[in-house]
Amino acid sequence: MGIVAGKRYESRPRTVTTTVPRQEVFGGTLMIRAQAAGAVYDQQADSVVAPPLEIELLPGVANPIVPGSLIFQWAGETYTDRAGVLFRGISTSTNAGVAVGTVDYASRIATLTTYPAGQSGAVTRLACLTTSAGFSTTEAVFRTPGAPLRPASVQVTAVRADTSAIVTASADLNGNIAGGIINGNVDINAGIVRLRFTTDPDDVTGAASVPVIAAMLTYNTVVQTSLPMSADLLGLDPVRLPADGRVPIYREGDVLVIHHTAATEVTPVAGDTVQLDRDHQAAIEVADSFGVLMDPDQYSVDRELGTLTWANPLLVEDSEGNPLSLPLFIRDRVEHMTVCTEVQITGALGIGSPMPWDLPVGETKVSSAVTWGDLQARVFSWFTQATWNQGAPNWGDSPIGNSTTANYNLLNYPVIITNKGAIAGKWALVFTSATSFNVVEEKLGVISTGNTSTDCAPINPATGVPYFTIRAQGWGSGWAAGNAVRFNTDACLGPVWIVRTVISGQGTVDDDKFKLQIRGDAD
Repeated sequence: MGIVAGKRYESRPRTVTTTVPRQEVFGGTLMIRAQAAGAVYDQQADSVVAPPLEIELLPGVANPIVPGSLIFQWAGETYTDRAGVLFRGISTSTNAGVAVGTVDYASRIATLTTYPAGQSGAVTRLACLTTSAGFSTTEAVFRTPGAPLRPASVQVTAVRADTSAIVTASADLNGNIAGGIINGNVDINAGIVRLRFTTDPDDVTGAASVPVIAAMLTYNTVVQTSLPMSADLLGLDPVRLPADGRVPIYREGDVLVIHHTAATEVTPVAGDTVQLDRDHQAAIEVADSFGVLMDPDQYSVDRELGTLTWANPLLVEDSEGNPLSLPLFIRDRVEHMTVCTEVQITGALGIGSPMPWDLPVGETKVSSAVTWGDLQARVFSWFTQATWNQGAPNWGDSPIGNSTTANYNLLNYPVIITNKGAIAGKWALVFTSATSFNVVEEKLGVISTGNTSTDCAPINPATGVPYFTIRAQGWGSGWAAGNAVRFNTDACLGPVWIVRTVISGQGTVDDDKFKLQIRGDAD
């Protein structure tokens, strides 16, 4: 406020309002939802599960309830305890009831998860037994009714004393038991089971021990028994076989063959060479989609380099001339022979030398091998006989009656025999004239004819080479009809007996078979 030229001026504040428009900017898409003013809604209902009903059975009592001793009535129903589970409505004819809850023996509380609505009233105890000692335990040792036990057949069930939770555990193939709080081992030969109930198997102080209800500790297992074997059924004297008749196929010190067969799908082209992913195979063959082998004359293989070369011209057929079904697969097998150093009950094997290849775990197989050492075909027990009795031929190793004046010169012209063609057999060359004879084998009969002027070399149809070769230069003169030359041959294979044992029980497969392979190395 001030005065100017005799006038007085006074300033007063005044509020001025200014309208400023504002605009809000949204990035992206703006969605607006609305509903009509007259919209109505349907009625919706939801149900809430009733909470479990807990019943304190023994107020003022500190001792736990003995399992299986509790029976009480409430709301017109009778409830019975069976291994910690409460049943109601048990039938007197079938002994079956409806599971409606559980019972905690340590806290003496029954919990009903299913019960009728709107019920009230007191609980009437009909039977209930408590104990002051021996209710729980943290360790257990027991022996099964019999032994030996089948591996991995022991199953243990325990009920925790603190929470009434049911815990189960099973033994593995090594006899170790580990499941939840159950830890221990089983001796399958003696049938002895040792258990500890703890949350920490390495704890030796007992701080981690968990008590379980001793009366509710249960187990099940399979006890194996052996029946005497009949020599008539086996075909041999079982005195040298194990008592249970099971012969191990893998033993420490035995020879093992670790092998793997890979299949490569191919499209054959006449004259082409296929290089496989690996070399130094033990076998290479071609099969169609049904497993029928291709005629080996239609291809050649180099197992050292791991290659296969198709013939030109090429016929896609088997050895009998039947066409094959495409696609074709080249199956090559690699294998490694080694000594078994360890055999575990789990089936794990230890070997004495490293594998030369990295083979897939799920496809590689192990076979046991029976070794005989060095073997070679031979001719032995050579003799002549003046008269050959057709009705009662002499298959012994010494002549019957007189020998012949004529003979064969074994010194300068020995009988030629090979490992590939020879068999274990007894032979007779029965003369039908002074120069001709029949070739007779004890089991095969007359398989060929021969004469003294040409080499005698009957062919073994299984291998395509002669059983033996008797050279014409070795025959002398003086032979007559009825004379015979007897001799024996041995194959290069060792003798082996194969006995198949079928364990009694329900059949599980339609076709049970195994493969037997004859192996040999030539020096």
